[in-house]
Amino acid sequence: MRDVRGLLRKGEGLHRLAEVAPPSKILEKAVEISYAFAGKRSLTHRCRHFSLIFERSRLVSVGFNSMKTHPINLKFNYVNKQMEQIGSIVGTHSEMSAVLKVGPDACRGLTMVNTRINRNDDLDYSFPCNGCLDMLEKIGFKDVFYTTRHGDFERTEFF
Repeated sequence: MRDVRGLLRKGEGLHRLAEVAPPSKILEKAVEISYAFAGKRSLTHRCRHFSLIFERSRLVSVGFNSMKTHPINLKFNYVNKQMEQIGSIVGTHSEMSAVLKVGPDACRGLTMVNTRINRNDDLDYSFPCNGCLDMLEKIGFKDVFYTTRHGDFERTEFF
């Protein structure tokens, strides 16, 4: 995999982001913060997933996955592959964790950047699940970006 941190520092590999992405400063900051936290978090899961909320270029909140559930999960569409509701057992995803730290009412118009770092310390796919997409859309985030398997960033489209 490409070293995205190096590409971001050099300003290379961002041609795909020019039209839809916030300034590369935010994406660079998100990657650096994610790697800083990844070194401090134990690897009890197969990867480390981070959600960072920005107001313009200022970091507002960082969220992490947790095995604990939260009652607010029941308000959103957390379902499994059989379309059964699993909000009561799903745990707290990094997106929810970041939103809870700021407050759902304070997130309208902000930008979220999702990153995932796998066991090989590479950026990996971090697209939000259905429940988190439902939450992010209802709350009113302006933009949601996530890392791809190739270490690039893509923008989430709400339907």
